[in-house]
Amino acid sequence: MHAVTPPIPRSAPVVVLAHVHYPDIWNEFAERLAERMDVPFRLVVTTSTQAAELRRPATSFLQAMDVLPVENRGRDILPFLRALADIGDFDIGLKLHTKKSPQRTDGSAWRAQLYDTLLPPEGGVSDLVARMRADRRIGLVAPDGFSLSVRPWVFVNAEPMTTVMSILGHELVDADLDDAFFAAGSMFWFRKPALAALADPALPSVFEAEEGQLDGTIAHAIERLFAVETRRRGLITTTIGALAASRPDQSSEDLLALARAHADVPNVYFPAPGVSSGGPPASPQSRPRTRLRRLLSMIRTGIRR
Repeated sequence: MHAVTPPIPRSAPVVVLAHVHYPDIWNEFAERLAERMDVPFRLVVTTSTQAAELRRPATSFLQAMDVLPVENRGRDILPFLRALADIGDFDIGLKLHTKKSPQRTDGSAWRAQLYDTLLPPEGGVSDLVARMRADRRIGLVAPDGFSLSVRPWVFVNAEPMTTVMSILGHELVDADLDDAFFAAGSMFWFRKPALAALADPALPSVFEAEEGQLDGTIAHAIERLFAVETRRRGLITTTIGALAASRPDQSSEDLLALARAHADVPNVYFPAPGVSSGGPPASPQSRPRTRLRRLLSMIRTGIRR
């Protein structure tokens, strides 16, 4: 694999793109940014709530804060894509949102774990950013414990995934899912060129109205396609732990091996097949006749082998 992204000055600020659907979580969110962000950054907030409710994080590292009003559609995904299209060029970004997951019993703990992992303390953020700047093959960095192989989690998302790829001018084939790891919870560090194609102006029109859907929407499809698109750009999806264990002089094959080793690690949020949790059903791999279902889904929706 070879990265094709042009160099951007090392002094360029990181861009934090945050979607705020639950304003009652904003203070927790702003405090975490103020405590952990130890690199210059620009904060871009998308929200359908009142901008006056969102106080500025108290840190000298914050260079600018912009608030973009959006409709309540497409969860945190459509607002992210709109911001990605509107805010201009940058290199490294961090996608966050005020996750609550009211359908789960452990939603608050899940959110706290994601924030803690993505915003490591004691110089962890500056170290992570430095590692991304040193190795331009890195396209997306997921939090440890939340990096999942896309293939077992396609299931009802096959049709919307195919729809999105068709809009982007590509046919989704089974090989696209090789070494594609998505960030469960849809929070991650990323390099803009890895995801820029998903800011296609034709995509917003296919997002469904908000009806409390739990799976199978365009938003769920794109959550998985972040990884597929990163791979298509010749870039690597890894985890924070795998990135910390890597070196810029390692081969891409070695980087992928590290990414594989850090993916699909069972935890209380995404346990091993057959183990119950407070969250969504276990991986489709644990369900009866999964192979047949997946094959029929691929045949029906056009995901070719």
